[in-house]
Amino acid sequence: MNNSMTTPRATQWIEPWFAAYAIVGLMVLGVAPILIPVSVEGARGNATDVGIVVAAFYIGGLAAPMLSALADRRGLQRKVFIATFPIMAVSVAAFALVDGTWAWAALAVIFGGCGSLSGSLAGLFIVEARPESEWDIRISWFRLAYGFGQVVGLVIAALFVTQLKTGWLLTAAFLAVGTALARVHLPQLKPVPASHNKSAVSQHAHQKRSLYMLFLVTFLVTMTGVQTFFNVVPLVMRDAFSVSATQSSLLFLAGAAIGTLSYPLVGKLAARFGPDPIFLSGLVVMLLSFAAMFITHLQHLAGAAVIGSVALIIAATSYAFIVSTATMLIVRLSSGSEGSAMGLLNGIIAAGAVIGAIAPSFIAAKLGYPSLTGLAAAVVCCAVLLGIPLLRNLPKSSQA
Repeated sequence: MNNSMTTPRATQWIEPWFAAYAIVGLMVLGVAPILIPVSVEGARGNATDVGIVVAAFYIGGLAAPMLSALADRRGLQRKVFIATFPIMAVSVAAFALVDGTWAWAALAVIFGGCGSLSGSLAGLFIVEARPESEWDIRISWFRLAYGFGQVVGLVIAALFVTQLKTGWLLTAAFLAVGTALARVHLPQLKPVPASHNKSAVSQHAHQKRSLYMLFLVTFLVTMTGVQTFFNVVPLVMRDAFSVSATQSSLLFLAGAAIGTLSYPLVGKLAARFGPDPIFLSGLVVMLLSFAAMFITHLQHLAGAAVIGSVALIIAATSYAFIVSTATMLIVRLSSGSEGSAMGLLNGIIAAGAVIGAIAPSFIAAKLGYPSLTGLAAAVVCCAVLLGIPLLRNLPKSSQA
């Protein structure tokens, strides 16, 4: 038998429109987390304004579950996905040209919301267009494209952190190109009725619903803790470890690159062991990273800059494991449409980011940005404790 028949090549799982999805990652996870806080802090100089604009970036994403579900029901997945790109391009370009906290916040709502919506819809072209047996592998390569975009975005952030306007305008140009790339071999999906239900085993419905709710709470707490730190990475690293914004961008880049290269491995591990132990392992690693940063700063340990830098790289790497397996878990545990599930996932990421931007901004104003590493560690610890029952009780049928 031909070997290609038994061992699929990587190119079998990669689709041309993934390039557009990569550009979303470039903006959402690469450029925005670095350049938004640096832009606002440099112009306004206080944690409250930074928190307002960072929160605004994610507030728009709170509408992603509703909008993606609406597009899914009406068969508009393809049109809406493509339309998000020119909207993001214009609003990002405008962000570079205006000055003022509330003007930045309004624009951040638009391009942050469109980024979350496009991410929600992108997932539908996997889970609604491909067989369930291929989801884990396809999602891992799909996330690989997103992670690659993040890496490119972090390169842009590192290169233009002192030339902010150029960095934003370059990002807008990429998003404009994404308008064309998004059309290439993008599947045409059918409308999915609101009553669509993929749960076929009624006797396990109650347990599955309970686990689904547990997972949603766990993931919300996770994202709150993670974004408490990631929302203001350059400011925390500067004040806690004397690491410049350029250096922290490069460190974040290194971690994101390692995480990106790990996506195919995550898919294989999830297919073999189930996504839940990989998800929980990622949480534990994230917790240890934040705890190491907090203790190092609190105790003024020798080599603090090195320890903080290594911890940042590890934290950025573990994020890939957490988000990739969370995508796999939510489409399995949900009894509703995949569109609603994918939208809810991005909505939770946005909600966690909003909480992780607003509440900590007041703490940072009183105690300084380094205190956020301790807060992030405490919140992620709660997520780990919440996630343990998920690991122990997830039915085998909900795994690969």
